[in-house]
Amino acid sequence: MVNSESYPVEKLTLDARRRSIGLAYFNGGLWGIGNGLAGTTLLFYLAASYGVRGLTLSWLLAAPSLVGVLRLFTPLWLDRVGNRRRFCTRMFFISALVLLGLPLMSAPGVLPQATQSIVALTTCWAGYHLFEHFAVVALWSWFADLVPQPIRGRFVGRRQGWMNGGKVLGIVISAVATVSWQTRCEVTGHLERLWIGFAALTCVGAIVMLFAIWPLHAMTDPASPSRIGAGSPRQRLGELLTPFSDGDFRRLLYYGLWFSFANGIADTAVRVYQISILQLTYAEKRILDATSRGIQSLVMPWAGAQADRHGNVPVLVVSQGLVAAALLFFLIAAPDAKWWVVGAYVCWIAYAGTNVAMPNLMLRLSAPECSAAYSAAWFASTQLAYALSALAGGLLFDILSDCWQPTMLGNWEIDHFALLLIGGCVLRMLGILWARRIPEPSSTSRSLASEP
Repeated sequence: MVNSESYPVEKLTLDARRRSIGLAYFNGGLWGIGNGLAGTTLLFYLAASYGVRGLTLSWLLAAPSLVGVLRLFTPLWLDRVGNRRRFCTRMFFISALVLLGLPLMSAPGVLPQATQSIVALTTCWAGYHLFEHFAVVALWSWFADLVPQPIRGRFVGRRQGWMNGGKVLGIVISAVATVSWQTRCEVTGHLERLWIGFAALTCVGAIVMLFAIWPLHAMTDPASPSRIGAGSPRQRLGELLTPFSDGDFRRLLYYGLWFSFANGIADTAVRVYQISILQLTYAEKRILDATSRGIQSLVMPWAGAQADRHGNVPVLVVSQGLVAAALLFFLIAAPDAKWWVVGAYVCWIAYAGTNVAMPNLMLRLSAPECSAAYSAAWFASTQLAYALSALAGGLLFDILSDCWQPTMLGNWEIDHFALLLIGGCVLRMLGILWARRIPEPSSTSRSLASEP
């Protein structure tokens, strides 16, 4: 265990704070570009080229969140290093290296069977996210000490906006590159080489993520009330469970669990519907993603300001309702009228509100003494809920596609896609009830000592 006296105390002047906040935005932008180049959609299209079914695709979605449960122990490993900047940069570096190796391990022909290639793809994808999960827990603890609470909503909104803006740029580049490569493969008659374009974009994304580490090196890591490196192992181990016994934080956690579960249960159906039924090309899908995320980038700073002025809960309630309504557009979209899907992407702009208000509430409801434990509990629990629901959704999709006979309800045909989309919409709407129960902290800080 690293003694608290070994933690490097850095003077956090106003100029140093402002400079570090600016570097945090820059880091978010670069990371977003890398993520946009090597996102989940790219992996889905690569996996689809192997002819996999719904449950296998769900495993690809769920694997990062399943292994992400290990991030609960991040505070203990962070103590071993004793410095959030050093810990973050190391974890992000390893994460990018694993992503860089993903195409080399899962490329067609490297392993004897397609099943083995899918296993390699899923393993590398999960490993890349696992080390990233460790880094993100420490990063949010770092932000809790770096950014004053009265302006934290604005900070979260702007950083999320930078990150989304970077993703948009990465998405546009990947869409253009993929279309160009696909056209070349079709002209030359070498469609078996199509995977090379996906693999190349993944490698470029990993390299950009390596560059995103530099701003973290230049940021100030101030002396922390989180006591990084302090306390006995038994004390720090006990703090890992503190968030789950904190009544106010639990209400936020209940909402996060429901939000994640509702999202995951219909996710496979939504993705397969776009690829197999609406037959959206990779480029079309990425253009829709880019447009929605681009508008989110503009909305997020505004959403952060509203959260600071009027509270995070109202932002969550409105956003949750719009996100739920998005699934209704898939019920009326069809191959000859697939433009209806645009309505879903318009509603999904409301993710700007949830993606700002949720992490801001996580920080506001965290006890400063163990903010890393709260961050770990939040991300591990909510992503585990998403992983399990994504697996359940994939399994339901496979079962219903084999067993469910489409029935007519008036002029509407209710098939297995419609069942999962309607169920997902109802579950997301019910999330509004959980959001309204979240307490809005009135004080500027919380402490374990103030808990009853």
